[in-house]
Amino acid sequence: MPQPKPDAANQSPETFLWGASTAAHQVEGNQNNDWSNWESRVAAKLASNAEARLKNELPNWQEVEEEAANPKNYISGTAADHYNRYKEDFDLIKKIGLNAYRFSVEWARIEPEPGKYNQDELDHYAKVVIELRTRGIEPLVTLHHFTNPRWLEDHGGWHGKNVPEMFANYTEAVASNLGNVKYYCTINEPGSYLLMRYLGGGAWPEWPNMSFDPINGYKYLKNVIKAHKLATSKIRNINTYAQIGMANSIIDFQLGRKDPISWLFTKQLRYIPDFYLLNRLEGSIDYIGVNYYMRMLVKANFSHPANWAKRWETKNSPRSDMGWELYPRGIYSVTQKVKKYGLPILITENGIADAKDKLRSKYIEEHVAEMMHSKEDGADIQGYFYWSLLDNYEWSEGFWPKFGLIEVDRKTQQRSIRESAQTLGRIIKKYS
Repeated sequence: MPQPKPDAANQSPETFLWGASTAAHQVEGNQNNDWSNWESRVAAKLASNAEARLKNELPNWQEVEEEAANPKNYISGTAADHYNRYKEDFDLIKKIGLNAYRFSVEWARIEPEPGKYNQDELDHYAKVVIELRTRGIEPLVTLHHFTNPRWLEDHGGWHGKNVPEMFANYTEAVASNLGNVKYYCTINEPGSYLLMRYLGGGAWPEWPNMSFDPINGYKYLKNVIKAHKLATSKIRNINTYAQIGMANSIIDFQLGRKDPISWLFTKQLRYIPDFYLLNRLEGSIDYIGVNYYMRMLVKANFSHPANWAKRWETKNSPRSDMGWELYPRGIYSVTQKVKKYGLPILITENGIADAKDKLRSKYIEEHVAEMMHSKEDGADIQGYFYWSLLDNYEWSEGFWPKFGLIEVDRKTQQRSIRESAQTLGRIIKKYS
């Protein structure tokens, strides 16, 4: 395979999107959804077993130990208070030099009771879009990013019979109020949701209502496909020029040992569930969203299959604060895999937990270089969204992982643009 070419594609189209991403629950604060309801029940457990979970996984355990062992770390609370401070944050987006912003709408805010829509909350998100527009920032609206209204589980959860229709109706309410939004992402990482909710976990230590339930997991996949298609139809009835996609967490699974079981397991991991979904979404997506963070090496052994895929080659591999190996080449690999669909590609997430901001600049530089190399080799990549704009609440890991281009002081909510954000700004100028 050819090596990356640093000067590849030194000109991006005028429409190339350079952005950052967030999710409502992780940054807005003061939520009332299934996650906020669940956090208080699991916080003490996550704090008490933090050392057992993380000490051997993290290169900087001693630096995060105090926070990770504190139950308050696992309560989202006010998060980054983005719900109230979004104008300030948009000014910082502009200052960095980004021209796009991916954010999610919180379903629980919009529809606190089944079929009853909160106009004040719809107006809030409409104001968010207006404020982005006034700054020349393109919004990319995600309609579902893991969290649900509390009442959804009473209706059978995402595997229930009526959920696709409920999601489509919620989508219609949102799209009708947001105006001229061009880019929509219906559902974020359905593969991750399937893994955590229905297949017993693996990506995070805990998840609301987590179980091993393949039958309902299959029902969930069917519902996701139907929900996406119904939601897409609703959006297109309102906005004929909307570009609609789905964000998929695509890991670069590589064969770590040449034996038949490892080969077969690697093949299945590459296909299920992301390519399974993409194959069934033909005609209903205008772009493919790729969330890329890591490669994983697959080596079958006598342990549980959940342990066959490793996040690093050796413990000496360069790793983020989360213990994830830094492997920029993977963004080339996964985008080359999805180019066969002949659709535009948006890198909807790519980022690193790096509290000291020592690795992030190089991380961004190398991933963008590989992305541009893939673009030169035929992948129609039309945007790059770094994860995340802000230090945020990283699900059941809580607040200790710091992904933000912008540092957020949890006590004061003061924002500080990191040097790596300036690096991204310089990269954008290079390719513009």
